[in-house]
Amino acid sequence: MKATCVARHLCRTVQHATGQPKTVCIRLRRMWSLTLFGIDVANVYRHHFRVTAHWGLLMASLFTTPSWAGNLAYITNQGSNTVSVYDIQQRAITHTIAVGKAPVGVAIAPNTARIYISNANSQSISVIDAHTQQQIQEIPIHIQVVGITLSRDEHTLYAAAWDGQQVLAIPLSAPTRIKTIQAGMTPSGMVVSRDNQKLFIANRDSNDITVIDTHNLRTLARVSVGLHPFALTLSPDGQSLMVVNVVSNSLTVLNVDTYRARTYKTGQHPYGAVMSLDQRWIYVTNNHAESVSVIDAQSGQTVKTITVGEFPEGIDYDPTSQQLLVANWGADTISVIDARTWQVTQTVNSPSLCRAFGAFIYQPKALPASH
Repeated sequence: MKATCVARHLCRTVQHATGQPKTVCIRLRRMWSLTLFGIDVANVYRHHFRVTAHWGLLMASLFTTPSWAGNLAYITNQGSNTVSVYDIQQRAITHTIAVGKAPVGVAIAPNTARIYISNANSQSISVIDAHTQQQIQEIPIHIQVVGITLSRDEHTLYAAAWDGQQVLAIPLSAPTRIKTIQAGMTPSGMVVSRDNQKLFIANRDSNDITVIDTHNLRTLARVSVGLHPFALTLSPDGQSLMVVNVVSNSLTVLNVDTYRARTYKTGQHPYGAVMSLDQRWIYVTNNHAESVSVIDAQSGQTVKTITVGEFPEGIDYDPTSQQLLVANWGADTISVIDARTWQVTQTVNSPSLCRAFGAFIYQPKALPASH
């Protein structure tokens, strides 16, 4: 029964959190046709493949000239075991990369040009070379993982055990030498502070945030927030942590040093958040409202609601083009929003059940990151 609940949440996270029978039934009908209650999408998509690291791909990554024109968005497609690569300048998907089973989370390493993907049903992490757009490694971790994030020096990958109360600290130079961090119940989204001193973990079923000292991996604090915190993001200056509380329909904004909190209302069932580079606006996906809220960061008031696709989840901001990208799980689309006009300028089809959980835009010439 527990395995079934985990698999269901991986296919539709909020249904496990909300306790709304009508919502659950709707989503199970969709899931039944795809995954036999979410146990293993590989039975439907049998033709996916994995490319392991070898010398030829290593040399290709060293000497191949990148083919992209602008910054790149990596969109996980949970239902097709793939990642879509969307070129923001070309306004098109340029690559579709086969990864493990049920990919969900994304973590970007701009300095090493590596993209890390959590494969929930494979219990593994895929490593993509951003130059060749190929999977070059698949790291087995033997737990179901949704949320992942990187240390600021890109030496350590943190992976949250969805069906437990722990986070794995994986040294990328020696990925078998894994250390375990104590977390709350059902750890989800994570982010590392700008100074690389703290790891923040959203504990969905504990309704709090665990703060970890990244040097000794000990707990510094447990901070209560709203009901079912899920996604985390940092302000561009690194001083504020934003937490979406799925069941509370709210956004908690925490000071990263004092942990003092402000709470803002959102739309129905918020799932992701990102802040504008000038820190004036917070953009929040509302999963049950098919919308993005534009929230004034100072007043906490919603000043605009932007209609997007069905069940929007992941959201990220590209500072170069001033575009917002939203992964719509239910519509199998990506909404592109002009952050200057708050208008949807493009809707792009992506393979089945796109999620893009985490910071998913790769900036080769990186500007200050908000994740």
